[in-house]
Amino acid sequence: MTRYLVWRVGQAIPTLFLISLALFFGMHALPGGPMAAFAFSPRMSQAAKNAIIKAWGLNQPLYVQYFVWAKSMVTGNWEFSFFLGIPVRKAIAEHLPATVILMGTAFCIQELLALPSGIYAALRRYSIFDQAVTFFSYIFFSMPTFWLGLMLILALAVFVPIFPVAGIVNVSDTGAGWGTPQFQSYLAANPVSGVLDIIHHLILPAFTVALVGIAGDSRFMRASMMDTVNQDYVRTARAKGLLERTVVLKHALRNALLPVITNIALTLPVLFGGAVVTEQIFSWPGMGQLFYQALSVEDYTLLMGIMFVSSVLIVFCNILADIAYAIVDPRISYA
Repeated sequence: MTRYLVWRVGQAIPTLFLISLALFFGMHALPGGPMAAFAFSPRMSQAAKNAIIKAWGLNQPLYVQYFVWAKSMVTGNWEFSFFLGIPVRKAIAEHLPATVILMGTAFCIQELLALPSGIYAALRRYSIFDQAVTFFSYIFFSMPTFWLGLMLILALAVFVPIFPVAGIVNVSDTGAGWGTPQFQSYLAANPVSGVLDIIHHLILPAFTVALVGIAGDSRFMRASMMDTVNQDYVRTARAKGLLERTVVLKHALRNALLPVITNIALTLPVLFGGAVVTEQIFSWPGMGQLFYQALSVEDYTLLMGIMFVSSVLIVFCNILADIAYAIVDPRISYA
């Protein structure tokens, strides 16, 4: 396994290099390129602009600019954000916890509901439960996220005011916004009420993301399980007289999970990247909202930092998927 991991990490390096080329030259192909961010900083002096141009090598040939940017990505010096006026690394670090809370919760809800319902629907094919899961999947999978989020706000925050409309904390109670030193002091002094307040704000956006994911993953799990239970080795296990639970959990499920693992591994980077639409609708201060704000003001360095982090996560999660294959399926060996 160790030799395989070393080989996969070595394989990831040229992959990330090609991704970085696509990101860099793709951003430069946009109208204005990195210089476009200056238009959103009218108060910046010409001397400050010249210093940035020199530091980033924007007056140099394109290949020189690429190596300057690539070096900054590798060393962790991701330059400053025009929009926020702080280092890009700090901006991402401040917004990432909110996204981890939202998307991590949504992911747990999604998989805890989608996988068992998909498995049971496959084992009870054409039953009332199977038809209900199918109906649910068609309805929610076809719903645009922004519409679903707005309907949940309208139903459960406006007409029946059970949950807050937006935000991650109640500023009138905490006295300060999320991530500020004042809020951290409040959370340290009131951990129970602070966590409950976050959970209260979390429910609507988490279910907005999870409901659409449940619809897709339950159908995917159902299809994979139905294909597996019809295989010869499953029929042989039943013919040996094994308990149905043993046949399903030990023989069928472990093999049915293989394509699902790939689907989950490709979903994880999207979760950490943040749901742009959902975070905008609920004013959730995460990576999705940060990306939208950076895009709206053409904050070149911030956009590049967010996309590069997402690219690294995609490669890393694919390696995790390969490791999970070996754990789930004993026939796969990386010795």
